[in-house]
Formats: sequence, C-alpha cells, structure tokens
Amino acid sequence: MSTSDKKTARILSSVFKSHEIRDVVISPGSRNAPLIIALAGDDYFNCYTIVDERSAGFFALGMAIEKKQPVALVCTSGSALLNYYPAVSESFYRHIPLVVVSADRPAEMMDQGDGQTIRQNGALDKHVNYSCSLPSVVYDEQDEWYVNRLINEAVINCHVRKRGPVHINIPFKEPLYGKTGMTADKTRVIEYIEPAGILNDSHLNKLAEIWNNSENVLILLGENEGSGELRNVLKKLAETRKAVVLTETLTNIAGENILPCIDRMVSTISEEEYAVFRPDLLITTEGAVVSKMVKTFLRKNPPRYHWHVSKYEPLMDTYMHLTHSIPVKLEQLTSQLLSLINKNGKNRYFEFWNNRFEMVSRYHNEYLKQTPWSDLKVFDVLQKMMPEQYKVHWGNSTVVRYAQLFERFYKIRNYSNRGTSGIDGTVSTAIGAAYVSGDDMLLVTGDLSFMYDSNGLWNKYLTANLKIIVVNNGGGGIFRFIPGPSESGHLEDYFEVTHSKSIQPLAEMYGLNYLCATSGEEFETLLSAFLEEKNRPSIMEVITPAKENAKVLKKYFEHLKEIK
Repeated sequence: MSTSDKKTARILSSVFKSHEIRDVVISPGSRNAPLIIALAGDDYFNCYTIVDERSAGFFALGMAIEKKQPVALVCTSGSALLNYYPAVSESFYRHIPLVVVSADRPAEMMDQGDGQTIRQNGALDKHVNYSCSLPSVVYDEQDEWYVNRLINEAVINCHVRKRGPVHINIPFKEPLYGKTGMTADKTRVIEYIEPAGILNDSHLNKLAEIWNNSENVLILLGENEGSGELRNVLKKLAETRKAVVLTETLTNIAGENILPCIDRMVSTISEEEYAVFRPDLLITTEGAVVSKMVKTFLRKNPPRYHWHVSKYEPLMDTYMHLTHSIPVKLEQLTSQLLSLINKNGKNRYFEFWNNRFEMVSRYHNEYLKQTPWSDLKVFDVLQKMMPEQYKVHWGNSTVVRYAQLFERFYKIRNYSNRGTSGIDGTVSTAIGAAYVSGDDMLLVTGDLSFMYDSNGLWNKYLTANLKIIVVNNGGGGIFRFIPGPSESGHLEDYFEVTHSKSIQPLAEMYGLNYLCATSGEEFETLLSAFLEEKNRPSIMEVITPAKENAKVLKKYFEHLKEIK
C-alpha cells in the first residue's frame, strides 16, 4: 500500500488515526492531491466525495451530529475553503466537531497573481476553536515534532478541551501526486485529560441558598442532545414541582411536569400577569432557544438571578441580566443541587404555568378542528401521523416555529440548524445524517430553503431511509407575519420572493420518488405510504396558499388569547 510522499500529509493521516478520526468528506481538486492520496489510499478512513464545498460542509455536519465524533473536511486551495464557512459557523455555535483541512499554495506565492491563491491562513479564525498553518516542507525531526504538535492541538480543541470546528491549513509545493511506501512509524499522541465538572461545597451552598430563597424558579432549555443523564435529573426535579421546566422540540426532552410549546403559553401572558409568570431565578444552558416570544418576555421581565450553566459559553447573556456563569454541565449542577433544594412549601409558580399550559392546550385543539388548508394544517396532519421512530430535521424560518406548537413532536428526535439559523444547509445536513444513521430520517423544510440547498442532492449518498417534505407556499412565508415587511411596499419582490416553481424537476433529476399534495385530504392520503417507502429516497411537495397562511396563524394566536 502506498501513500503521499508529502510528509505533512502523512503525519496528518497518522495523527487522525491515533485520535480515531475515520470519516473524511473530500471535495475534488488538485492542490489537495497529497491529502487525497494519504487519506483515500488508507483503508482505515471512510472517505466521501462531495463536489460542492458548501454542501460538503453541511453533509459533514449531519454526519458529526449523528456520530457525535469529529468529521474531517478536505478541500483544494482558493475559494473552496470559503465555501465551508456557513457550515463552520453553524458547527461553531452548536459545538459540533469538524476538522477543516485546506490545501494551500506556498506562502511565497501569496498575492502574486497565481491561480487559486487567496489568504487562507486564518481565514476562518472568527468561527473556529483553533487554527494553524503547517510548514510546506518538513526538513528534519524538529519540523516533524512541530507538525505533529499542531495537529494534536487542533484535534484536542475540536472535541476534547472544546467542541467545535478547527482549521488546519497545509501549503504544498509541486509536484503534488508523488507516492511512497506506507510505513508503520509510531505516532505521538497527546492525550488531554478533561477535568471533572464538579462544584465544591462552598459554591453549592451559595447556589442552593439562592434557589431556596427564590419562590419562582424557571429552567429554560434550548437546542440539546437530550442525554439520558439530563433527562433523568430533570425528571426527578419535575416530580418535586419546585421549578418550572420549559422545553422546545429541539430540546429533545419531554416528560410529566416538563412543559412544552413555549409560544402557545407566552403569547397569552398579559401585562397584568407579568408579575405572576416572571421568574426570580432563571437557569439556562447552551443551545439556541427558538422562541422569540420567551426572549422578549424575559428581557422585559428580568429575573433577580440568572444562572447560565455551560462549559462552552461562559458569558452568554441572552436575557441581559446574567448574574452567575457556571462552567459545568446542567445535569451535573442539578444532580448536586437536588439534595440541597428545599422540597417543602407551596408550588404556586409551577401551578401558574401548568394551568396556563392546560388551558391553552384546549384552545389550541379547538382552533385546529376548524383550521382551513394552510401551513398550520400541514403540521397538524403531520403530527397526528408521524411514527415515533423517525428523526426529524426541521428547516429554518417558519418550519421550526410551527413544529414548536405541537406537543406530539416533542416525543421524537428533533434537529435544526439553529446555530446561525440560516437556510443554506438544511438539505445537505439531513442527507449526511441519514447516510450514517440508518434510522428513518425526515427533513421538513420550506421551498426557498430547499431550492437554496438543492445541490445537497448532487451526490451518491442519498439513502432509502431519507424522506423530505417541502412546504411550498410560493416564497418566504415568514415575512407575511413578522412585523415590518408587509408595510414596506416591497414584500413580494424583495422579502418573500414570490415564485410559482415546482420542485418536481429537481426530484426527477436526482432520482427521488416524487409525490405532491395540494389539500389536507390529499396530504393525509399520501402521507402514510410516503413515510413507509423503503426502496428509495422520497420527496413530497406540499403546496399551501401563500396569502392565507399568515391569516390563519395570526387568528390562531388571537384565539389563544381568548382564554378565560
């Protein structure tokens, strides 16, 4: 077996193997030939080819989400690297481990009119945990030590000391395609021992005192993997009813006395009720919160204490009243505090929220019984028929917000690219996740998001376990019900971007099974067979009335406010 004759490429390969980084997504090029030869030529690595670097980045993101392990990205020099940036920024804010490896021209050729040559070193620095540029030539043992150390440091900052993207830039001099025999050189591995995230008794007692002196305790959870440990400790806490736990679909935690569907409740809180629902102690953790309503409520009605509990975001002050930054996992803190929390006394704060949830749920169900065909109805039908074994990737803008309104979706695994909340990689992320998962995978996305990332279908990794529902409302439907665009005079041309395109040609070009629904009855009839299709990837286009959707949703929230 042979490998690249470039020493830096060989060291990279050996360090990756030592740290058990197996999955590598490669975009074709010439300057990255030494990396392709070193990685694709070694049976240890699982190498994938995605031509479009922007799609490749999100494909790798989806793989890393499923595997919970670093995935490497390899590209050629020039603008190829910059096309990784949307996926890199998403992984940065969601702490998903990606190792970006960019081939580069030698430093002496920078800004000299040479083709595919840009300032790559440090190009991603604002959104990576670590970056380095390796020497273009390794001359001696000290150079080898240096390259080895830099790559070890990158990997440690990717998924051990920190979690998130890192960037390794490697300049290569020509010739690029030389090979040499594979050797069994011993590779130095630097092991990072992660400290235990446990608070001492002094800190715990101070925090317990604050908790026990706070009548209204609110725990607000955003996007989360929903680990079993966190789920169990929150279940124990919820049983005491000494805190209100609010979740979203992306929290991936549900259970008795844990309250979902935040927007349904918060939208009904009047100014006269602010004092009743305002927390004395707010506890948050890493992971984006989708609900804009709850952010607005908490900024207007600040808690006396706000603890942000996170290893990765030490000073995240989303609600503008942070008092304590606690660098541990929420499950560790809560487990330590459980025995110190005073479980006696009244549970009025929980009862206020729980009663509101039950009242709003009745009004929610009442409204849906008479809801006409619309985006809202699509999600109502879907939640009734969704098998619980499915994992769902939600598109951004309206899609993920509609999903928040339905309690049934909280019982399945949910994902969405909410790190930056962009529309640019939803298709590619879901495809990458479906390919390595083997589980039933559904992507629900809007028409603009789907078309924007349609290159995500341009690869050989589409699997039969993948299903895609595209809610086609003829444009960016969210702009019809957020304040501003409708009054601007430019709604249809510059905000909504109205169109009448069907996605059928795209589905046919890429060989997907295609279905189309234009009414509630048609959608309900087709949905079961669509979700049970096992032979090839399928896509269903669901066409809804653009101008009616916003009216239906506005009336929905108006109806909830009628609670008595």
